[in-house]
This record gives sequence, structure tokens and C-alpha cells, in this order.
Amino acid sequence: MFSLALALLSFSFFAVAHVAFSHLVAQARRERVLVRFMAGSAFAFVGIDLAAAALHLASSTLSPLLDGIVGLAALGFLALGYVEFWSLIERSFSLRILIDLADANRALGLDDIARNYSGGRGLKWMMDKRTTDLIGSGTLRLDTRRGYRLTIRGRFVALAFCALHRAFCIRIE
Repeated sequence: MFSLALALLSFSFFAVAHVAFSHLVAQARRERVLVRFMAGSAFAFVGIDLAAAALHLASSTLSPLLDGIVGLAALGFLALGYVEFWSLIERSFSLRILIDLADANRALGLDDIARNYSGGRGLKWMMDKRTTDLIGSGTLRLDTRRGYRLTIRGRFVALAFCALHRAFCIRIE
């Protein structure tokens, strides 16, 4: 039980720190910052949990090892949930359309939605941003003569997710 409480405290501290940091510091690679904060919460959890077990500060009906594993699993669950939630509010294409329509406070046709996407930046901005992010992650490269190409890493990621789409019967329609 100690490790579950520690996981919740560690996650809460680092999630709040991440939000505060995001408001105070301009970041070029926000995804990396998020992952680093969540990794920090894992390192803090493991360090404190090991120290508590070594000093016999935590009492539990579980063995210290099992209690630590349960706590680490809980922390992983919380961190993944936070990352998914953050990704949804940060990068969701569909959510951005809904926000733009709410800001417009009137009906918009498809051409208007495309032109006004993301507060008036437009779909070209979104495509430029996404391709720049993919180049930065090492999954895409720009061939100035032919256009965009997958890197080896990009091909691996694409093939892995193609296999997952087939395995889970996800069809893009």
C-alpha cells in the first residue's frame, strides 16, 4: 500500500511540475519535456521506494518487492493516462476543428474550416508542423527533389502500426 500512495504522490508532483513548467518556459519539443517529467516521476518513485524498503519505513502486507512492483505499475498507468490526455488536448486534429467552430460561433463550410484551422493558421500550417515534428523525431526526411521519405526508423514505426491496424481490424475509411 505504501508504494501505491508513493506512486500517486510522485505522479501528482511531476504532473503539476510539468504543467507549471509548460506555462513558465517556452519549449521547442514539448513531447520530450513531457516524457522527461514522467521519467523523472519513475526515477523519484524507485529511489524513494528503495530507500523506504532499505530503512524499513514502509509497512505492507505484501513483500517489499511485490509492493514496489504494484506501485510502479500504478505509476506507469497514471503516466500513460496523462500522456494520452495531454496528447489529445495538444494535438487532436478533430478537437481543434471543434474549438475553431466554437471560436467562430457560426456554421463554417469545409473550405472555411480548412482556411481557419487552428485559429486561422490553416491546414498548410498543420501539415508543415506535423512533417517538421516527424523530421525532428527521425522518422521522416525531406528529399528536396522528390518530397518526404521515411527513414529506417520511420519505416519500422509505420510497419509496426500497419501490423497493429491489421491485428485489431482497424480500417481507415
